[in-house]
Amino acid sequence: MGKSSEGHNSPSGVPKSGKKRKNIEVDCKKCGLDALCKLLGYDEGEVNLPEGTLLKSQKVSSGETIFRAGDPFRSFFAVKSGAFKSLMFPHQDQEKVVGFHFAGEIVGADGIAGNTYTCTARALEASIVCELRLENLRQVSCSEIDLKDGIISVLGDEITFNHELKVSLIHQNSEQRLAAFLLNVSSRKSERGISGQDFRLSMSRSDIASYLGLASETVSRILMKLQKLGVINIRNKNVQLLDQDALKKLANVG
Repeated sequence: MGKSSEGHNSPSGVPKSGKKRKNIEVDCKKCGLDALCKLLGYDEGEVNLPEGTLLKSQKVSSGETIFRAGDPFRSFFAVKSGAFKSLMFPHQDQEKVVGFHFAGEIVGADGIAGNTYTCTARALEASIVCELRLENLRQVSCSEIDLKDGIISVLGDEITFNHELKVSLIHQNSEQRLAAFLLNVSSRKSERGISGQDFRLSMSRSDIASYLGLASETVSRILMKLQKLGVINIRNKNVQLLDQDALKKLANVG
């Protein structure tokens, strides 16, 4: 996959039992690539496609980069388990987190328009991905219209997730932004058949801060405040949403 290693810090989220929580593998039917895989016949077990079109269950180490901003676009990556962050580098020694990708979601869809990836994608923890190489799809037997419809379905899901969070963050203060972020993560995990009540925040506090435009100290302070209020319970990187109604009220959403 042209991956490179940039730090291999072990995930630190440990549940109360003291054992590390295993990453949950999302069911293929809940994966963002499902529409394309069905179109190509992968759900039927037998396909007549060039070897290497779909590379299943590839392991990615924590801190590993699967593509960089400016690399030629070649593939969609579906996160089977684990999580990734998307980065831009507005200044030479500064990185800006512009997105997170959880199990069932697609990484790399941003590259299809200009044929180059606009962001760098880096694993937040040990992860598993499936890679669908778009360059090989010219040789498939299905119609070009059906293929384009499948790709549009993939892109539509990505746009929906991104817009939901961006809309919720407009004109929000720091507490509202963080509450909206937690609700968004919860919703996205539930959409993929994973618990939206009790989940792991794989990213660091500084990653969340970069994404939301806040200071790391502000993120930590608000999380502790929400815990003291009984809205959430947080232990290392494991989060339980104890009172979603209160969280929605704080985020100023429905």
